[in-house]
Amino acid sequence: MKRQVGFWFLSVIASQACAESPVSVDANGHVAFSRLDSDSNGYVSRVEARSVVVVEQAFDSADSNRDGLLNREEYTSVRVAREAE
Repeated sequence: MKRQVGFWFLSVIASQACAESPVSVDANGHVAFSRLDSDSNGYVSRVEARSVVVVEQAFDSADSNRDGLLNREEYTSVRVAREAE
C-alpha cells in the first residue's frame, strides 16, 4: 500500500509540474516577451519557452548566440519568422 501511495504522490507532483499555465496573447496571437520572462531577468529560458509551443519549437534556431537563453532580439526573431509563414 505504501508503494502505491508514493507512486500516486509522484504522479500528482509530475502532472502539476508539467501543466501549462495559460499565457495571454495580443490581438494578433503574439505573446509579449515580458509574459514569458517569468523571472524578469531579461531572458526567456528553455523552460519558460515551453509555455508557448511555437517558441519552444523555434528556440534552438532563435538562440543565435547559443547561450541557452533568448534575449528580446532573439525572441523577436521567432515572431518575425512566424509572421513570414
